[in-house]
Amino acid sequence: MQCVGALLLALLAALHQTAQAQTARTPRQLIEDLDVEVRRILESGKPDKTPEDAERAAADEIAALVRSAEGHLSLTDIDQRGRTPLMLAAAGGYPLVVQALLADPSVKLRVNQPDAAGATAWIVASFAPTLTLVACQPGTLTRERYVLLPPYLRRMSHLLKTNAAAVGEVMALLQQGGAEADEAAAKRLWLAQCPNATPALREALAGNRLTQTLVNEALARQREFNDAARKDVMQLPEKPPEGMKFTREDKGRNGAPLPALDVQQLHCAHMEKPQVGTLQWSGNVRIRAVVRTRGGVVETVDFETMSSRPPASKFMDYFRAVILRALAGYQCKGEHTFEQEFEFNYS
Repeated sequence: MQCVGALLLALLAALHQTAQAQTARTPRQLIEDLDVEVRRILESGKPDKTPEDAERAAADEIAALVRSAEGHLSLTDIDQRGRTPLMLAAAGGYPLVVQALLADPSVKLRVNQPDAAGATAWIVASFAPTLTLVACQPGTLTRERYVLLPPYLRRMSHLLKTNAAAVGEVMALLQQGGAEADEAAAKRLWLAQCPNATPALREALAGNRLTQTLVNEALARQREFNDAARKDVMQLPEKPPEGMKFTREDKGRNGAPLPALDVQQLHCAHMEKPQVGTLQWSGNVRIRAVVRTRGGVVETVDFETMSSRPPASKFMDYFRAVILRALAGYQCKGEHTFEQEFEFNYS
């Protein structure tokens, strides 16, 4: 009877641990929430914690899950793009979270598992997306698009000031966990994902390390833009080159293209409404925005005019600016491409 009682107690304890794991936030949810929380902290005038505090709290929750339910499926679950929580943590530059995840044997076992595009967690980390946006998308450094950048630059600046080694630390942790450091594959995939990269950068990548080259390029471009803006803002490029597309088509796990989400499918902590003023124009115009969001920040936007008779270009420029200002305030969880239509009526 004592043996049976002990078995029952052990079973009840296991069931309790499983129930706790199921009711708590999953690692994916923790990381996506962390992205938005870090943005909120950096934008707050009087934050009650630091980004490092927030990361530590998320890592502690994941560590608790590993201790209580080793091998829990949520630790290695994959989304439509084949991304695991480890990949999300690597992309976000969160060494504490990466370390907590790698404490689980099932995560380590899959450390070289690629996503639908062929990128492993190490490759994703080597892209240093929290630091290198303008290397991938130089068209963001224009007067029209710069309104999107402040939320991104706050995170970038914070990382450079407080933990410039975070990206390297993440890559080292992954390698210690068994990740293959495939520099050639990383370069190939980055170039495929960043067709707007300049010819000079493409040439530089041929003979240099990927991560450091991308970070150096991003810092140099940002510094050059800031210096030019201080001298004469009107001398900066007004818009990206004609025909430049920012958003790319994602592939799903089956290799088929993933359609952009509708904005209603997103989980956003905050969304701004477009703020319009008076215009010496009357009519109706509809504009579709195809938007890329990552880490709680809208990074890029492509526009498509839906109206058969759009207004003059100066009015279209105004409406695009209104949309960009609104999108800059979106704080959405996860990495997604989504579509949203905006309609403006003036009578």
